[in-house]
Amino acid sequence: MPSTPANPVLSSVARALPQGIRERIRRTVKRNRNGRPVLGIAGFFGAGNYGDELFLEVYKQYFGEEFELRVLADLHKKPFYSRPVEEIVKEVDAIVIGGGDILQSWNSDPRYFNHAFLKKPVFVVGIGVPQYKNAKPMSEFAMRKHTTFLQHPNVKRIGVRDDQAAQWIRKHIQPKREVLVAPDMVCSLNLPEAHKPEGAPILGIATRQRPNLDEPDDYTRIQELARHASAKGWRIRHIVLGTMEVGRRDVANAEDLDVPGKELVYTEDLDELSRSIGECTAFASMKFHGTVVATMYGVPSIVMIATNKNVNFMRRIGLDGNLSSFTDPNLVTKFEERTTPAPEDLERIRKDTDQHMQDLVNHVRHAVRATANA
Repeated sequence: MPSTPANPVLSSVARALPQGIRERIRRTVKRNRNGRPVLGIAGFFGAGNYGDELFLEVYKQYFGEEFELRVLADLHKKPFYSRPVEEIVKEVDAIVIGGGDILQSWNSDPRYFNHAFLKKPVFVVGIGVPQYKNAKPMSEFAMRKHTTFLQHPNVKRIGVRDDQAAQWIRKHIQPKREVLVAPDMVCSLNLPEAHKPEGAPILGIATRQRPNLDEPDDYTRIQELARHASAKGWRIRHIVLGTMEVGRRDVANAEDLDVPGKELVYTEDLDELSRSIGECTAFASMKFHGTVVATMYGVPSIVMIATNKNVNFMRRIGLDGNLSSFTDPNLVTKFEERTTPAPEDLERIRKDTDQHMQDLVNHVRHAVRATANA
């Protein structure tokens, strides 16, 4: 349907109105056209990284009925935005940032803590702070930008996924708001039903292509684990936990895991990926959200890259014994001595995360209404 030409008299009157009144009219018209307020989402989306795409599913689950969701960064490479960020921000009513390890002391990425966002109410949820032994040095410039952003009064809520991240933010950022801690938001996601197939138990394995390595990762210990399980009658299922660009990289890397007779799961369907994990009897993962999803299905997962987010998650749920490494000579022993998540612990984690997300929805709703009535 063609658009109605602008009335020059009304346009002239509108231009004469104070800026604040014009902005209120614009928001009202936009909301009447779409029927719902617009929630901008800031994060690492669209490349197909399993965990980040699951974050979007969480947002759909909690916000999808009430809000129109819009990912702010619409390009996968710099400059990340196809038009000025200020224009994009004008079109949303509030912004949610997260999750993932996106608060980096050495870098200020314009997709995340972009100061243009501060024109609207901002809510940070489910983020982590990467703290690696070989991390880049802290950047004074990046830290100054992070501090200015997170101390801004328009940042209405700050949520992180573990105590380690909260302590770092309190020490280095000193935000004016309380830093809230809850399990990774994917713990609240309604996962697709998965049923163990008849026959042999399944050992699921998730590897990943890690960029910027001088030498490819050595999967010898994982191959030993697969041979050990296969000799005991297990099926071996190699799951490529990625779609789109990440999936293409990981499926190419999957060829490096030489396991005769393995089943390879590679699909663009997130639910199929999750279901393929839930069907396993045990899991061994180089990807954090592979372990998170397996755990929430009640499947014991051996952590094969023990980053701080993995360590903190497993400790929270009492599964420290499942922490290992893909180069660990005792990987087979870890598998044999694996601990299965306790149902009561899963219920506690799920309940805590759901409450955190419900509270977030209420805060966003209140902020949007308050802004509309201002």
